[in-house]
Amino acid sequence: MERPRPLDLQVVLPRVLLALEQIRDRAMEPERRLAMLRALKDQVEQIQAALPPRRSADREWRAPSAAPSQEERLNRAWCGNLQHLLRDLGHPRSVGQARFAVYREWVLRQLLKDLGRAAEAAVRAQVHAAPGTWQGLHDLFVYLDGRDELAGTAAAGPRRFNPGNEYKRLLLLGALGDYTDAARILPELGPRLRDWAAAAVLRRDVRVVGESALLRLDPSKDAPPYRARPGDDQPYHGWVLEPPAAYTGALSLYPLAERRLLAAA
Repeated sequence: MERPRPLDLQVVLPRVLLALEQIRDRAMEPERRLAMLRALKDQVEQIQAALPPRRSADREWRAPSAAPSQEERLNRAWCGNLQHLLRDLGHPRSVGQARFAVYREWVLRQLLKDLGRAAEAAVRAQVHAAPGTWQGLHDLFVYLDGRDELAGTAAAGPRRFNPGNEYKRLLLLGALGDYTDAARILPELGPRLRDWAAAAVLRRDVRVVGESALLRLDPSKDAPPYRARPGDDQPYHGWVLEPPAAYTGALSLYPLAERRLLAAA
């Protein structure tokens, strides 16, 4: 299918959105849901690519009371279906079946790709991520951590997908939103985030006082991680991401923004 032209979006987007919402609301076997989502994947990606990027001038997301746009509805329906499918494929009756592990890896890749796309777009434009973006990432981390699947769901191999490292990469990316001119930082540091993520360490139940290189995060909040700012001597107790020294050193060359973009109000 050709990429939809801008005028085609008025027809294609509502049609795909309706299909996704119908799939989401119907009870069906996971393999049937998987087949239907795979059939829609290319169209979803083509629509996302055709939509205009968010602008840095749009400093705030709309008020929570505002009706969601069709783009938001599309992303929620797509990711909601993937989240539903991931849990269905993880049912105990599927444990030990190689094909279900492969299916779950496909779902994980798509889910992290789409949530990550939304997080990166927000950092690039220096605006709040769409509501639910960071909460979706944190919930996925907690779910995989509870199942001991942060290293992957499929059989080990040279191309095995590591969702834990991808989550850490997105945390490192999200923290860039604290800096002035993140749109310029991202092209310079973005290609190195994957290697830095592999070396970064997530720790729980850590106590920190004052400024440090540790990134603080609360998996219960729809917000990216953040660093304590100079002069912030408030004690902190919770999850932290310890990035490698190379990441911290690279960011030391850039000034922090005057205020932090954490989450939509």
